[in-house]
Formats: sequence, structure tokens, C-alpha cells
Amino acid sequence: MRLLPVFNAAWRVPVILLMTFGLATVSVVCSFVDSTGRIQHRCARGWGAFVLWVSRVRVVTRGMERLNPQKGYVLLANHLSMFDHWAFLGCLPFQFGFAAKSSVFSIPLLGWHLSRSGSIAIDRKKPRETLRSFEGIREKIRQGLSIVIYPEGERTFGDSFAPFKRGAFLLARSSGAPIVPVTIIGAHRRLRRGSIIIHPGVIEMIFHPVLEFEEYKELNSRQISRKVREIMEESYRQVAH
Repeated sequence: MRLLPVFNAAWRVPVILLMTFGLATVSVVCSFVDSTGRIQHRCARGWGAFVLWVSRVRVVTRGMERLNPQKGYVLLANHLSMFDHWAFLGCLPFQFGFAAKSSVFSIPLLGWHLSRSGSIAIDRKKPRETLRSFEGIREKIRQGLSIVIYPEGERTFGDSFAPFKRGAFLLARSSGAPIVPVTIIGAHRRLRRGSIIIHPGVIEMIFHPVLEFEEYKELNSRQISRKVREIMEESYRQVAH
């Protein structure tokens, strides 16, 4: 039985990589004729749904009915594994972008897709450039584009939440966007640290009540961070498998 996960990885990983570069190519080409990013986002959603299907990973959501597809949100989630991205792409029914490490944007095709589909590059070594990127995305949020940010800035693999970086909260405040705390449970069990072996199973995503701008506009970034963290931690739990 120990050979089964290795056998599954041997065919799943190449298939996922092939689909990734195939859809990324289509996305980049379509970006030259579709300035809205809708086609690119459809490609990304198809990619996420395909990866979940091939991996036999099911995403169970709670509270997503609270979201208005016509509004732009800053969705703040804990970060456990690559499956976090695929879970968002596979379940959110409206267009959104990611805030991702700048190194991801240097990956051929995938990085080009991200840069042309409304996602934000974050470089902790160059905070001024990141702030300029935030300035460019504010108007898009006001027009209805949502942004997914992992405020920990790194994967934590389920042990506990890492300290939150303040950039996510500066973006939310500067754009006047509603904040949606999202708790992800179990994604690190689907793809463990340093491994390429995918473990079928369930990922839970809890979309907490929306924090409207009026509810946090009097708070500083540290206070907002603490409030969001408390909401997320209250529902987080470790899973055994």
C-alpha cells in the first residue's frame, strides 16, 4: 500500500504540470484580446477545478453565501499549502486576483498569467514597489475585483498561525474595501511539507462575516490585524489526516 501514493504522484504531477502550462498559455494569449481578464480567470478557475478533481480533493465551504459577486473584497486567509490557491479557484464563483510573492511572477507562463490577470506581486525586500502595486489595484477593487491575500506571508503547514504582515491591512484601508476573514482547514494534509505526493481528502473553507469599512476604519493596522486573526483562529482546528 505504501507504493500506491508514489504511483499516484508519478502520474498526477506530470498531468497537473501539463494542464498548468497549457491553460497558462491559453490565458496569456487571450489576455491580448480581452482586457477585462474574464477569459484569463475562466482559465484559472478551470485549472483549479481540474487539479482538485485529479487529486480527489473535495472543498467544503461555509459562509460563502455572505459574499456579493458584484462587490470587491479583500479576502484574508491563513496559508497552509498550494491547495489553498486551487481551493479558492475551484469554489469562488466570481473574478478575483491573488497577492503572491514576486518570485512566483518569474515562473514562465504562470507568472505571465498572474501579471496579466489582476494579481499583485509582493516583494518584502522592496516595500515601495509593493505599495505602488497596491495603488494600482485600489481602483480595481472599487470596481468589483476581489483580492485574496495570505497575511502570514508564508505557508505554516498547520501548526499555528504565523504573525500577520501589515501590508494586507494597508491595502484594505486605502481602498475602503470590505474585509472577509477566511479560515482554511486541512490543506496541509493534502500536500505535506517538502512532498509532491498528493493525499486525497477534504479541505474546509470558512468565510466569516464581512467586516465592512465602517466597522474598522477607526482602527489602526495592528488592531485590524488582531481582530481578523482572532476571528480566524477561533474556528481553526488541526486535523489528523
